[in-house]
Amino acid sequence: MLEKEKLPRVAYAMMNTVHEEEVELLQKLESALNQNPFKVMEVDQVLSELLAHTQEHFANEERLMQEVSFPAMMMHQGEHLRVLNEMKRIVSHWEQTRDPEVVREYFLETLMEWLMLHITTMDTVTAQFIAMHKGA
Repeated sequence: MLEKEKLPRVAYAMMNTVHEEEVELLQKLESALNQNPFKVMEVDQVLSELLAHTQEHFANEERLMQEVSFPAMMMHQGEHLRVLNEMKRIVSHWEQTRDPEVVREYFLETLMEWLMLHITTMDTVTAQFIAMHKGA
C-alpha cells in the first residue's frame, strides 16, 4: 500500500491534504479487508466514508476549477465522473456479493494506480493553474 508521504505533491496545498486523506481511507480499507475473518460492517463503513470523501474531494476540486475558469475543467470533471461511477459500481457489487477480492482489486490496485497517475498529470496542471490565480 502506498504511504501518504510518498504521494506526489501539487502546487495547491489543500489538494495535497485531500489526497493524503484519501490514502488514509484506502489504508483503513486495506486493514479492514486484511482481518481474518474480515468484518463486513467495518468494510461497509470504510467504503461509505471513502465514497463520501471522494465525492466531496471531486466537488471541491471542480468548484475551484470553476472559480478560476480552468480551461480543461470539462476533461478533468469527466475523469472524476468516470471514476466516481466505477467506485459506485464496485460498492454496489460489494453490497450484493460481499466479495472482498473485487473490492481489494479495485480500490487497492486499480484506484491507487489511477490516483497516482491522476495526481501527476491532471491534478498537477490544475493545481498550478489554481495556485497562479488564488495563491498557494
